[in-house]
Amino acid sequence: MDNLKALCASYQSSGLYTHVYAACGFLDADKNTAEFTLAPENRDVFDLSSLTKALVTAPLVLWRALSQGMDVKAARISQLFGEETVDEVGALGLDLSVAAYLRHETGLPPWRNYYVLCEGHRQSAKQVLARARNLTVGRDIYSDVGFITLGKLLETSSGKSLLSEWRERLQTNGICAENFIGGSAEISKDRMISTGYCPVRGRELIGEVHDENCWALGGYSGHSGLFATGDAVSSYLRALWQSKEGRAVFQANFAMAQSTGESLMGWRKGRDDSSKTFASGRGCGHLGFTGTAFWVDPVTSSYAVVLTNRIISARISPAIKEFRAEAFRILWEQNQKSPQAAQ
Repeated sequence: MDNLKALCASYQSSGLYTHVYAACGFLDADKNTAEFTLAPENRDVFDLSSLTKALVTAPLVLWRALSQGMDVKAARISQLFGEETVDEVGALGLDLSVAAYLRHETGLPPWRNYYVLCEGHRQSAKQVLARARNLTVGRDIYSDVGFITLGKLLETSSGKSLLSEWRERLQTNGICAENFIGGSAEISKDRMISTGYCPVRGRELIGEVHDENCWALGGYSGHSGLFATGDAVSSYLRALWQSKEGRAVFQANFAMAQSTGESLMGWRKGRDDSSKTFASGRGCGHLGFTGTAFWVDPVTSSYAVVLTNRIISARISPAIKEFRAEAFRILWEQNQKSPQAAQ
């Protein structure tokens, strides 16, 4: 892994990020095939950003639908969450299929500045959607608003926080979620990695979610808020695959891999220029704005995880795309050298 080590050190010295984790392996194994970490000051907990959608919100929605014997492609949101929790969704013409929400086909806008508009941290689905306009139902528009809404409906219908329900589900299914943190209160800030200075909050963010909307909504929501070590992400992917309930999440997303558009069932296709170096663009997974990503190959059941805190250098930086492309190429090639690849 000398080439990966040299790549990571090079981009660190250029100032793109201060911390990085990269690993690859196979879902049916008990450890990574290869792993590399740069963790100055022993800080190893990353803000996963939008990986929250793929690792928490989408699985919770899918598990709820499957436990009720629902077809996620046909079942409507009102059926999944109950009429009393989604009256506002119906009033807006958004009592659509569960799949429409997971596949970003609600027509809800990509983003709204809730950190300016929110009157308080506790917002209902109705209040979230009241800020959403310009609907084009059926159109594939990657929407934070859609996943914020899913998160609010999950919490309203269960009476629990997303993180609490998620952890209970994992425990019930025998899936380990060690080193996953829903905010700084559960672990020493000494392990948290900085995501830079926030002009909105007027402070450096360490152990505080980078996404301003997630912060305004209470620090954890359906689209962001999850923190974890790199090893926790890799271990979680393997644990999901090796459990009956977790395997269903992969299968639901893999089944959509040949469909048009980028969206799967809460996951995305890894076929952009910065990701298609893994499995020739077959990867299914997700990207996170803070500089995080994971991809899984449906054919070989191999995976790769790359986590950074690249937002310390700029909110938008072409260099992260260059780095990811090379990192995922190296990780894919490393997996192909493994004896498991020939099995």
